[in-house]
Amino acid sequence: MLPDRSETAVFRTHSERETIEFGERLGRRIRSGMCLSLGGGMGSGKSVLVRGICRGLGVDDDVVSPSFILCEAYVGRLPVIHTDFYRLEFENEIEELGVFDQIDGETVVIAEWGGRSERWQDLADAVLELIVIGESDRRISVSYSPDVAHIFEER
Repeated sequence: MLPDRSETAVFRTHSERETIEFGERLGRRIRSGMCLSLGGGMGSGKSVLVRGICRGLGVDDDVVSPSFILCEAYVGRLPVIHTDFYRLEFENEIEELGVFDQIDGETVVIAEWGGRSERWQDLADAVLELIVIGESDRRISVSYSPDVAHIFEER
């Protein structure tokens, strides 16, 4: 059954630091495994956001863009798989990475360029689109399942 991503929210950040802090707040609110799909152009801040999410999940390692290595695993409060579909052209290449096998209810699996996989988009609990609106300003549009609303609703 596909997630109901009928909930939406829009956030703004004005610097790399604010994007990391936003991600860190999200990461602290994640209570169990989930799938996140990140979209946005080159340099929009996807890896920066993931760095913050990982920090909020208690990951102490340096979090880098997996553009060339394609997939990186981290250990924090929950296990994290960070992958990048940018260089992959076909769904079977994504399948071969094994990221679909990591969807287990315990692991947070984050895919940059997630929109390159229809299957990934269908599985994602939340889709985050980062849009450059200024030199360091970003608009982060999110559609998410009501099941994960606690992560995205500001209190």
